[in-house]
Amino acid sequence: MLNAEIKNVLSRRLKLHLEDYIGIQKCWDEETEILSRDLGQTINFIENECDDETFCWIGEVFDDVAEITQSKEFVAAIKRRADKVVDAEERRSVLVDVRYAEYKIDDDD
Repeated sequence: MLNAEIKNVLSRRLKLHLEDYIGIQKCWDEETEILSRDLGQTINFIENECDDETFCWIGEVFDDVAEITQSKEFVAAIKRRADKVVDAEERRSVLVDVRYAEYKIDDDD
């Protein structure tokens, strides 16, 4: 279910022009809501169902999901998954998204 929801939003997102800031933001908001809804399901999706292309695109909202959920488990999962991205350039790019997500976690411990 989560896979279908994300693919639906991404298909709309990929049709937008770079100048369509409002449309892109709406897609990001939807992605963030979907990925923040049930972290167990999200982590399972990221680790077991998410292909590299989808993973790289949803990287745009990793920081928002991390900020909302404050989940160290989420950040650990995206970090593990990022290391498995096959294309080296895509892996470097998504690792930047992972670092931004790490910065959004409050370290009060």
